[in-house]
Amino acid sequence: MGDPTRPDEGITTQPDLPATSPEGINKPSAEEGITTKPYPSADRNGDDAAARLMADGYRTSPDHENTGWPPGVPYIIGNEACERFSFYGMNAILAAHLASLYVQQPGMTEKMSQDAATSAVHLFKAGVYALPMIGAILAERLAGKYRTIFYLSLVYCLGHAALSLGERYLEGMFLGLALIAIGSGGIKPCVSANVGDQFGKGNWFRVRTVYQIFYFSINFGSFFSTLLIPWVQNRAGAFLIERYPGLAESFTPHSLGTSIAFGIPGVLMFIATIIFWMGRRKFVHVPPKPGGTIGLLDACSSTLLFLAIGHLFISPKLITLAGLPEAAKWPILLGVSAVFLAAGLYLFARRQTLQQDDGFLAIMLFAWKNRGHTSANAANSDSSWLERSTFWGPAVDRFGLKAAEGPVAVLKIISVFFLISVFWALFDQHSSSWIFQAGQMDLRLWGDRESFLGIGNIQLDKNQVPALNPLMVMGLIPLMNFLYLRSDRLGVATTPLRRITAGMFCAALSFVVVALLQIWIDRNESQGLPKVWFAWQIIPYLVITVAEVMVSITGLEFAYTQAPARMKSTIMGFWLLTVALGNVLVAFLAGFENLARVNFFWTFAGLSFGAALLFSLRSYFYVQKDYTQE
Repeated sequence: MGDPTRPDEGITTQPDLPATSPEGINKPSAEEGITTKPYPSADRNGDDAAARLMADGYRTSPDHENTGWPPGVPYIIGNEACERFSFYGMNAILAAHLASLYVQQPGMTEKMSQDAATSAVHLFKAGVYALPMIGAILAERLAGKYRTIFYLSLVYCLGHAALSLGERYLEGMFLGLALIAIGSGGIKPCVSANVGDQFGKGNWFRVRTVYQIFYFSINFGSFFSTLLIPWVQNRAGAFLIERYPGLAESFTPHSLGTSIAFGIPGVLMFIATIIFWMGRRKFVHVPPKPGGTIGLLDACSSTLLFLAIGHLFISPKLITLAGLPEAAKWPILLGVSAVFLAAGLYLFARRQTLQQDDGFLAIMLFAWKNRGHTSANAANSDSSWLERSTFWGPAVDRFGLKAAEGPVAVLKIISVFFLISVFWALFDQHSSSWIFQAGQMDLRLWGDRESFLGIGNIQLDKNQVPALNPLMVMGLIPLMNFLYLRSDRLGVATTPLRRITAGMFCAALSFVVVALLQIWIDRNESQGLPKVWFAWQIIPYLVITVAEVMVSITGLEFAYTQAPARMKSTIMGFWLLTVALGNVLVAFLAGFENLARVNFFWTFAGLSFGAALLFSLRSYFYVQKDYTQE
């Protein structure tokens, strides 16, 4: 599912990865599987291996001679499967539960409560996918990826606890969702980047496959949680009250079942945290740069500068929910942005007086102030285009070619990522507006038939229908890999940007199908005809899942390989920021109460076709350059 290839069949340990293999490395013939080669001892007598170890014995760079799988990968995959079970399990019942709380508010109709729930869910997801920028800053500048993931995972667990204990109140739900957004959002860029950090030059050809396995684990966890958690919500409360009648004094069967259903994902998140902690001695721990006091100033200034714009993902909706006058909204928003900007620039200037930085902001500011000049080496025949550039040339002289490449790579990738936000606006609706559409359909497993092959007709919960997505992902990954390989062999290269472009067109098509279904549903309701069978939603789910495999998995791989070593978590943060932008768009349009659901779907179909066309033009001119982990 939403929150990275080409083997012959499915997930295999022999991917075809010429595009991302560095320095012409040939595929090794060594035995596959987890390497048993031990890491060097922590002897600090000056040898190169020992120099790669921190004081606490953690390895700080990958073993470039290892051609097998890094030893930390199983812990990362196990952690991700449990964490995704927790997130998607909670997400499976979130929209419908929020709608049931909203409808209890004075003056709320059923449609108004569903629109409010859709807006709230996508506002929450906007937070989940905007906050990774702060998590990336903390990881790369101050704390390192491991500590960032571990400590924010504990915040994540507290969020699940708040949902379980406060599920009967909107305030309790909002507190839990805020903590989950901080925890989940903060660790997202670090987890994805931490996967790639484990690989060196010898096994870099496995990066594409590991992102497939990584993504497979996400969908493995989300499939079972999407089926199980709604079932628990509907049955666990009545089961316990029947055996322990005293519980009825404090709970209804539904409220008790809901509390348990929100609690189980919290348990899985705690297990995910333990698994990650168990792998601490197996991971490559890329240290933060610069760390210490300078790193703290970096983290604070960068976070404040990001919030100068980043708070706009959430603040407008919060002002509306607070009931403040519309005329006061923009003055408040601009004032908050100004405060964040001023504070961030002050701390950045303070940091520069202590030690000159060579990060993104420092290089950008220096290049801007000294624009109009080329590098001193620009006249050399072997000079790079950066040295010949009248904007970047002075930055190359001041910071070096390698450091100057960083901001250039970030800006190039952002230009590609921006248009993908429309894809995420479509994809994430399978957990909101598509669920409400399923609620208008016949949810019997076999439709009008009483049984099929002797199996009685089972009534599904509308919250279980999205389980179609992860189930299809697990089947489509090997199929799409097969098609990629065959296409390449026929001479039609399936580059990452081509796959993403095709995926965006598929996403638009899925909303055309959903809109047509909504027309059918509305017609049957108005004419008193039988409900449309939910199985028709299989068609748009199949199309959007094909799109997901081509966009999301490829995007994770593309984001990591295109980012310089110092900016890999930051680039993952920008990738996830596209998801936040998409969810903000959904939350915005969901606020139009007079927008019929069918028109809502048509609007997104049109936006996505337009975005896909623009993306295809941008990707045509993009020049790819891969960066391995050092």
